Amino acid sequence: MSETAGAAIQPPQAPIPPKFAEAYAELQAIADRLKPNAAKVPDVDEIEPLVKRAKELADHCDARIVAVKRMLDGQDKAGDA
Repeated sequence: MSETAGAAIQPPQAPIPPKFAEAYAELQAIADRLKPNAAKVPDVDEIEPLVKRAKELADHCDARIVAVKRMLDGQDKAGDA
């Protein structure tokens, strides 16, 4: 079973999950839902809240990754001294 199988997609106004893995799993679930389907015409009213939520989750995940990179860079610099 994939990690995204159990990830529930929340509305844009819902709080961002505190754990990176949860936020990333929800982001992956949204990506799966937004994959093109030749048998179905895209519904903009359905897609818009998904895209808004995906942006919030992506921004959160990116900020967490940047924070960890900064910590690692700080450790590397401290080790060089």
